[in-house]
Amino acid sequence: MSDSHKSIEVIGADISQCEIVIAWARSQRPCQRIANKREAIVVWLKQLPAGCVIGMEATGRLHQQLADLAAGHGHVVYVLNPKHVASYARGVGQRGKTDPMDAGVIARYVDRERDGLHRYVVPSALQRTLRDLISQRASVVRHTTALRQSIRATGTRSNRALKRAHQGALKSLNTLLAELNNELKRVIAHNDELENKRKQLQRIRGIGFINSAALTHRFDHTPFANSDAVVAAYGLDPRPKDSGTHQGKRRLTKQGNAEDRRLIYLAGQAAAKTKLFKPIYRALLARGLATTEAIVILARKLLRIAFAIWTSGQPFKPDMVGKKPC
Repeated sequence: MSDSHKSIEVIGADISQCEIVIAWARSQRPCQRIANKREAIVVWLKQLPAGCVIGMEATGRLHQQLADLAAGHGHVVYVLNPKHVASYARGVGQRGKTDPMDAGVIARYVDRERDGLHRYVVPSALQRTLRDLISQRASVVRHTTALRQSIRATGTRSNRALKRAHQGALKSLNTLLAELNNELKRVIAHNDELENKRKQLQRIRGIGFINSAALTHRFDHTPFANSDAVVAAYGLDPRPKDSGTHQGKRRLTKQGNAEDRRLIYLAGQAAAKTKLFKPIYRALLARGLATTEAIVILARKLLRIAFAIWTSGQPFKPDMVGKKPC
């Protein structure tokens, strides 16, 4: 830990719907409880010294108010993956689970590991709107898929009334999906710069409108250092499992947003059918890779190409595909 870090107050916050439990990493003061309401949070933040480091778990929407207000007051905020915090708690031998104990572990985790963490950046109004629309769309897709699978799994097709009801429900979901797609188009088109960048991404073989919109949202909000960071953020980086001379089977980390990962995987499937990427796909299969493995490699390649286009501002160049290994 650097000397500059030692002088900074580090705080962990365990957030629930009604209250926030606060613990300090380097202080003997008792845990504090405040209401998870804007007024109470603002009063608490004003009492803190400048430049505090505040960590919290991602808890759906419950953490957003604290994260935004804390960052707005000039504090350094980290929003953590709950799975990572739980693993850390087990690793340091936490012998139970209470809100104060969880807040303490969060404070300890941020205090010791923050050099490798990504600082929270308050999203703009446009970024929030895009995130919400993409999230809503993912929910509708899941429900539509679940309903179709349920219909196939049950013997209700012979019942005409049930069949009409199912068809009506699917039609309503498809209508909602179309409206969400149209709203995504409208929101992005309202910003000329983002729309131009999105169009550049959609020119990549296999990338359609939805994937180009999702990539636009991620790239616009997150300042990725390089394409490796992009692949890791999508959870498509292989996790090594080696020990001594033994080399274990690599498996994807599957970190990050599951919907973004699903979409880019579908883009990989689409790319495998194109004239440009089909030879690469077939070559991967010829090496003995499974279909899923080959699609994942194509998905990684699409991410790297998309990031290069986003950062360089250059158009997609099909003749450059295959020049460098993914």
